[in-house]
Amino acid sequence: MDIKFDLIINSLPVLLKGAMITLQMSILAIITGTLCGLLLAIFLLSNNKFLEVPTRIFINLMRGIPFLIQIFIVYYSFSSFGIEIPAFASGVLAMALNTAAFQAEIIRAGIESIPKGQSEAAVALGISKRQSMLRIIIPQMFVKILPSITNELITLLKNSSLVSVIAVVDLTRVGQQIVSTSYSPAEIYIAVALLYFLMNLAISQGARFIERRTAIYR
Repeated sequence: MDIKFDLIINSLPVLLKGAMITLQMSILAIITGTLCGLLLAIFLLSNNKFLEVPTRIFINLMRGIPFLIQIFIVYYSFSSFGIEIPAFASGVLAMALNTAAFQAEIIRAGIESIPKGQSEAAVALGISKRQSMLRIIIPQMFVKILPSITNELITLLKNSSLVSVIAVVDLTRVGQQIVSTSYSPAEIYIAVALLYFLMNLAISQGARFIERRTAIYR
């Protein structure tokens, strides 16, 4: 089989635009998901049944329903109520809700791994629980869970390829469009795969750099 390198080179600018959409969605989703995951983790540790039980149900639902189905639910639920949300926003929301459920458990485990003596010492020094959480617990927790959060970000970026089913013009969708006109799926999908690999490699290397910089806090 003759590989059409000229087709790959000519398609790169369009593929890179799709890759930028994929990165934008993933970054927005991971930021939103991390903030929501932190809030959910606090609910899980609150010992308040009115917060803990609904949170646990939400997490189990998100972890038990295929991500593709979650995308469809988010995208079509709003339209059924007459609320039109762009496909891009629907994709980000679906990704954020999904990763929030997984990150909640990661963050909860990270918080529980911090010795309780530190919180007790903070209280003894007159530091409020809120300040103790923000200045003492969360910074240490972040260092501990960084590898797990990195894996979740990589998984999220790969799962973002599924949002192409709701017509988001991400990297996968762009690849499909090029294939439909060029009839050369092998070359295009190999190029798409390499771009996903490079993005995930950049994430991994960035996380390792942060791990080295924060190793002193371990």
